[in-house]
Amino acid sequence: MEDLLIPLFAIFFTIGVPVLAFATHFALRPLVRDVTQALGPRKQDRETIALLRERVAQLELEGRERDERLNELAEAELFRRQLEERAGGTTPAIPPPATPTPAAPGSPPPGP
Repeated sequence: MEDLLIPLFAIFFTIGVPVLAFATHFALRPLVRDVTQALGPRKQDRETIALLRERVAQLELEGRERDERLNELAEAELFRRQLEERAGGTTPAIPPPATPTPAAPGSPPPGP
């Protein structure tokens, strides 16, 4: 009986283990795939998250650019005021853009 143990183990490990491995692989593969899809973010969700991150980054960049432009305008106004004070006079202010007045009902439209 002891003489048969070595050949039995050899047959089991050469044939039985690979057969069990393949059977386990094919049986567990769909289960593992389904569990990972259920637990992990979907591809569409990842794409949406990436798109939203890009939009947020773009909005942050635009906000910084607006802040920089506003600071430049404030510095320019301060510089203009300092020049005005040093000159001792007043510089003419830039007039606001003209707004068209509404025409009276029944009157012809303004022409060139």
